[in-house]
Formats: sequence, C-alpha cells, structure tokens
Amino acid sequence: MKFWKVSFLTLAVIGLCFGNMSYAFANEKSLPNTPGNVSERVAPIFVEFEGSDSIGSMLSTRIKEHFNTSNLFKLEGKDVPKFRILIFSAPEFETRPSVGSAYSVVWLFSLSDATLRHYLATDVGVLSADGVNDLAARLVEKTDSLVTRYAYLFPEK
Repeated sequence: MKFWKVSFLTLAVIGLCFGNMSYAFANEKSLPNTPGNVSERVAPIFVEFEGSDSIGSMLSTRIKEHFNTSNLFKLEGKDVPKFRILIFSAPEFETRPSVGSAYSVVWLFSLSDATLRHYLATDVGVLSADGVNDLAARLVEKTDSLVTRYAYLFPEK
C-alpha cells in the first residue's frame, strides 16, 4: 500500500511540474529560426608592416590571419574610421637574421586617411621564430582590449 501512495504522490508532483512548464512555454514569444550575428561589435582594422626580416613578416601575417578568422574584427582597406596597427621589425643581429627580430607595434585610430591619427598604445620587444604564434595571439588580445576601451572614438551612426 505504501508503494502506491509514494508513486501516486511522485506522479502528481511530476504532473504539476510539466503542467507549469508547458504553461510557461506557451506564454513565451517564439524566437525566429534564422541565423544572426554573434556580436554586434565588429571593429575595422588595418595592419601595416614595415621590415626587412622574415620573422617580422611572419608576425604580421599571423596577426592578419587571426583578424581574418575572428568575428570581432574586419580587415579594412577603405577610407573609413578604423584602428591601425603599425608593425616595424628588424633583425636582432645583422649577420644572423634568422636568430631573432626586434619589433615595435603601434596602435592608432584614424577617422579617415586625410586626418591626423590618434595614438592609442605601443609594444616593443625581441622575438624568435618559435614565439611568433604566442606573440600574435597576445597582440590580437591587446587589440581587442584597446577596441573596447576606445570604441567611443567612432562616430555615431
């Protein structure tokens, strides 16, 4: 007899839970079944590289690859407001250019190609071929933090 009482009570509780859930789902507005953007924030970026060494060139290319695969950035070459990343590199030792590179990265903001650019940040260091991927990821992450910090520079739409 106890078995029937417990199972009846369990079924009653389960029935109440499902009844409340179906009532809640019936009153919700249905969401559209169409794909949409994950993020409204897409920052236009332009990467400029100046250097004479292969390690710096690899760094520039890797940074552009990160921006191309991210949904937070868009590589932009048009004359629109954008963040500019200037990468300068030179061999650490002139006689052994494959050992390492000295690099400098400068972040700027420009409203157009004809206006003065605003300085945002800089990064300087020495890099070997083994550290290109890590440094590129770190620089993209720093770019993202600068984009969120200086988003107010973009004109209102």
